[in-house]
Amino acid sequence: MSRSSSCQCASSSLGGSLHLTQLQLRDFRNFERLDLQLGPGITVFWGDNAQGKTNLLESAYILATLKSFRAARNSDLVRIGAEQGQVRGKLISNGLPRLCEVEISRRGKRVKVDGKAPRSLPGYFESIKAVSFVPSDLRLIDGPPEGRRNFLDRAAFTLDPLFLQIARDYREALSQKNALLRQGRRGSAEVTPTLLATWNERLVVSGSLVVAHRVSFLEEFGPVFREVHEGITGAARGHAEISYRACVPAAAIGGGHDAIAASMRSRTEEVMSDEIRRGFASYGPHRDDWQLSVAGEPLRRFGSQGQVRSAALALRVAQMVLARRRLGICPLFLLDDVSSELDPHRNRQLMSLLAELEAQVLITTTELSNLRLDSGQYQSFRLVKGTLSS
Repeated sequence: MSRSSSCQCASSSLGGSLHLTQLQLRDFRNFERLDLQLGPGITVFWGDNAQGKTNLLESAYILATLKSFRAARNSDLVRIGAEQGQVRGKLISNGLPRLCEVEISRRGKRVKVDGKAPRSLPGYFESIKAVSFVPSDLRLIDGPPEGRRNFLDRAAFTLDPLFLQIARDYREALSQKNALLRQGRRGSAEVTPTLLATWNERLVVSGSLVVAHRVSFLEEFGPVFREVHEGITGAARGHAEISYRACVPAAAIGGGHDAIAASMRSRTEEVMSDEIRRGFASYGPHRDDWQLSVAGEPLRRFGSQGQVRSAALALRVAQMVLARRRLGICPLFLLDDVSSELDPHRNRQLMSLLAELEAQVLITTTELSNLRLDSGQYQSFRLVKGTLSS
């Protein structure tokens, strides 16, 4: 890794701090009770597989995002035999002590900040942020489009929590439209263009905002990603490019939100008959995708395994760097068993970048020897069947 480029990446991003000082779990996954004091810097949880290491990182991610980085239902998160689970985190955010709490039941999640229900979810998310890098992230480049859309929306939400409601509005309208189209295809309801037009307009209003936010995010994220990717790979500046394949043409994107909405409205009317016939919504930002190219070649088609892994890592680290530059605060960085997925060279590069970012990092591994860190650079806990020992 080019030392000068990695230093540029970190030093220009320095800002405020986010430090999770205490993590408390009650009836979460395989943890009946856990009270963990955390220091700044890097903390490593190690031990055999199926002991709860990933569950521990998952709890911190849920505390920050209210979602799991795994495909998990609320009922999966509650310990077997318990009615509800709880994740509590004491933290220092931009110099202020905060207490964030998430109560989880089979019916849903409830959150509190400093003992009170927040006025809005964006208000809750202003207090704590996290970025995860898990083995499944290695499929971001060459895996299904859904994973890339989720990455894009989650990264945009980390910078701007207000995007959460926009995305929810779109998903709700899409779900209602698809339900109506399925009923029509089964013959249990008559789907007329007039009836469908109501849902189409809701999708245009919210969907155009989704596209506009994605485009705005990528315009800011792209240069940061190229910088981080260069630091990890040593590639020439500007060689890595992210291109967004939107449901509207480039001319509409260039015209701003109103032009995006007009283009979506026109195309939605064109495909209406086809959607009624097929029984599902075939057009909209829920079908969008993005592609990563290096030196003009699509990485998903021509990239080596090492190149794909480096790019996936750079995507997550770039999230951290951009959040610190824009918000003045560096999210928690959660790395699940990544050391077993990265070769020793890239592992050392990752550890070097994390040290320069000065972020609080929680890592899981099966063996401490997998990490390219000196013993004085981190604190460690061994995990055996949900029980920690230092």
